[in-house]
Amino acid sequence: MKAQKWMSMQFFGFFFTFGIFVPYWSIWLVSDKNFTPDQAGIIIATGLLTRAMTTFFLFPLASQYMSLARLNQRVVFLSVLLFALLIPANSFVMVIVTTFFISLLYPMPLAMHEAMASKLMKKEEIAYGRSRSYGSLGYIIALLLTGVVISILGEKIIIYVMIVGMIIFAILASLRAPSTLQEKNDPSGMSVKKLFQSKSFVFVLLLCVILQSAHAAYYSYAVLFLGDIGVQPEFIGFLLLIAVIAEIVFFFISDSLFKKGQVTTLLTFSVTASIVRWMLLFLFDHVMVFIVSQFLHAFTFGLTQVAFMKYLDSNIKNQFFSYAHGLYAALGLSLGNGLLTIVSGYLFSISPSYAFLGMAIICMPCFILIYLLKVTLKNHFDHSDHKKSAEERQIHAN
Repeated sequence: MKAQKWMSMQFFGFFFTFGIFVPYWSIWLVSDKNFTPDQAGIIIATGLLTRAMTTFFLFPLASQYMSLARLNQRVVFLSVLLFALLIPANSFVMVIVTTFFISLLYPMPLAMHEAMASKLMKKEEIAYGRSRSYGSLGYIIALLLTGVVISILGEKIIIYVMIVGMIIFAILASLRAPSTLQEKNDPSGMSVKKLFQSKSFVFVLLLCVILQSAHAAYYSYAVLFLGDIGVQPEFIGFLLLIAVIAEIVFFFISDSLFKKGQVTTLLTFSVTASIVRWMLLFLFDHVMVFIVSQFLHAFTFGLTQVAFMKYLDSNIKNQFFSYAHGLYAALGLSLGNGLLTIVSGYLFSISPSYAFLGMAIICMPCFILIYLLKVTLKNHFDHSDHKKSAEERQIHAN
């Protein structure tokens, strides 16, 4: 099987399950396990904190001792078993303990699949955007399909839909992986500290973490915001799907569209789109403006993702990909998002539109970081190799 098709299937498999887990898990905890919303919130928060630990520590550590292909298979198969253990678990303690162990393994593909894609990109075996678009497609299919199944069979079916999704993912993970991913990483000389010795990596990481974390108000409060401006509940889901559709289209065309684009240029577009998107929602309480802002998701989320991948492909050696993606997933997709959810919640309580103003303000200093990144990259390429430190030569691809 070609690497492009294999990687597309892995993205599809994971995000198909994510499209069940993220939007419907709290509903299942309340309706099937009879927990209060507060108890469900504690369980979900436990999962989020553990997810950050998984992508930051556990994934880079595990990738030193086995190939990414084998790690992918073991993580998925063990996750199927752990989700099945939730069926007989009825006490709060049993569910939260099982959730902890699930969160040690199940979210690992958030970073692992990106690291796989980076390795395959380095060997020019895949076009990243095209493969990643299948992940977004899987998410939207699962979101709609699960909604239909729930409307027919009720909320108690969610856990069984999730397990079926995980079995599908396990089948896809069992397909023979490209030979590039069956090679074990050489752990000698690898450490997360060395990544932080690269100034350009630190600037890119900060930029991408801020831009991704700034989606916190949208992810947590968009439904409430739409309700406040008079949108009927049955239409809210369709309005939210616009962003995912824009993301799918963007990823599919991004490889050809941004093939020659500089990382700093891509990030400048992403920062600008982020500020415009969040300011539109702050200034205008109108459904048509919200629809327009949804199309900008392609740039606020998708372009940020592409820029990070492009930077790694051009500047970082592949043995550091696990650490780089682990940091990005832990900070940008877990901890940063959680922190700004708290901030946006406080602002939302004052005025719903203030939550989006806060996200726009947080993005504004990114222009300074882009300038510093430009200067750093220029100095990096201006210096001949013998003038670079030993640490720089170990980290950077060129």
